[in-house]
Amino acid sequence: MAAPVILRSPTDLTLETLEEIAWEGRRLELHADLLDHLGATHAQLCAALSFGEQVYGVTTGMGYLAGVALSKDEQASHQANLLLGRAVGGPPFLERGEARALLVARLASFLSGRTGITSSLCAFLVDRLNDGFVPAIPRSAIGCAGEIIPLAHAFGPLVGAGQILAEDGEVQDAAAGLAARGAEPYQPALKEGIALLAGAPGAVALAASARRRGQVLSGQLLMAAAFAIDAMRAPLSPYDPAVAELANDPLMGDVLAQLDGLLHGSDPERRGGQAPVSFRVIPQVLTHLGRTLGRLEEDLRRALTAVGDSPALRDLPWESEPFISNGGFHAIGLASGLDSLCVALIQAVELAGQQAHRLLDARFTGLPDQLTSRPGPQAGLVAVQKRIAGALNELRRLAAPATVGLSDTSMGQEDAMAFTFEAAEKLRRAESLARDVLACQLVICRQAWALRGSPPADGLAECARVIATAVPPIDQDRPLGPDITGVRTLLASETLKWNTRLIDRSDPDP
Repeated sequence: MAAPVILRSPTDLTLETLEEIAWEGRRLELHADLLDHLGATHAQLCAALSFGEQVYGVTTGMGYLAGVALSKDEQASHQANLLLGRAVGGPPFLERGEARALLVARLASFLSGRTGITSSLCAFLVDRLNDGFVPAIPRSAIGCAGEIIPLAHAFGPLVGAGQILAEDGEVQDAAAGLAARGAEPYQPALKEGIALLAGAPGAVALAASARRRGQVLSGQLLMAAAFAIDAMRAPLSPYDPAVAELANDPLMGDVLAQLDGLLHGSDPERRGGQAPVSFRVIPQVLTHLGRTLGRLEEDLRRALTAVGDSPALRDLPWESEPFISNGGFHAIGLASGLDSLCVALIQAVELAGQQAHRLLDARFTGLPDQLTSRPGPQAGLVAVQKRIAGALNELRRLAAPATVGLSDTSMGQEDAMAFTFEAAEKLRRAESLARDVLACQLVICRQAWALRGSPPADGLAECARVIATAVPPIDQDRPLGPDITGVRTLLASETLKWNTRLIDRSDPDP
């Protein structure tokens, strides 16, 4: 088992560390110096509250009720109560890795000290990460400003309210889950309830998850594009390294280098001097997808340790009000990044759909129309392309941004929302449809290789072998749904996970 990650300062919690903890289950420890730092900042919070001024969500209600002052007795129970009435979501829930990433992201913001929470709360969060306590957090129907609804589900379980996820995905009672781990429900201190509901840790978790999935899928798109180029015997000029020089684009040079490796050993006999546009613009479209992923990662790294609390505690010395009200909970950058990634993915998948259709046309391939071995009596693969057309129809409707369309809530007090969870949910569906299209395209490529009677390029040989094992040559009409499902499963499973190396920029020799 890997040694635990020991955080000595807030900057130690990087994106890579978050992924190791959330998805790989690595244990976490907080260094004593960091705990002392949190103790000192909580003392500053208590000093700031002693001035007697009203502090949103601490000495007052929230949202529309922000003008309601709370009595001392009400303040004592208010922080725990904040986590209860806002948990109005339901299934489907975030998968366990994403839920754990949300907890890590919330901890990352806490470690700055600007939220004013106690070291005890951070230690409790670390213990729950280490003992596998995973809250059941809704994936959709999140129409609140910030992330108050999902965060109520994320952190209500800490006080014994709500549900958690078992390893098999089934829900369990949170109080029972704490008891099974020998832990008492947490009692939030001053400002800790609102701190648990503040910020945008869900946006960080969802963006981190989308980035991980996007890396795999973009690698598979690049591989499938190489399959199509090789199956058609399309001219290779559009994939010459000089194309990147003409575009003044080093990232495109990376994509072209990957294609060159995959197409190494391809049959030198090419067809025609000009392939259809959907083949010639592969480097441009896949470069855009890679750059969109890179921009999401840039925003993600910045957001991971940002403080989204409102109010947040100012640094000393306090020359004015010790608390600053702000809109840091509005993660429009990450939400829009998910929308942008969805569009870039759809653009790449549309291209794959066009390539698949061209592969059924004898004018471009020199193979029988519809890739049938007996034109006339057999339909060949024409219906496979029709399945692609249906998937693309839905994909185009998913291109509309989720982040556009504000709504009034909380009696008009909360009238702007980022809709990050909705953007992420839309992206999940787009990814699923993308795998449908890629599976169909790979089945079509497999049949083209079978009819051509010559092996694919050396760089494609291993993946081609896996696909050929799953999909026998189509010598006569048969139901191809199971074949497509089999390839789709390969794309979604660990079997083809090695494709992720195709977009590892640190690997000089793919």
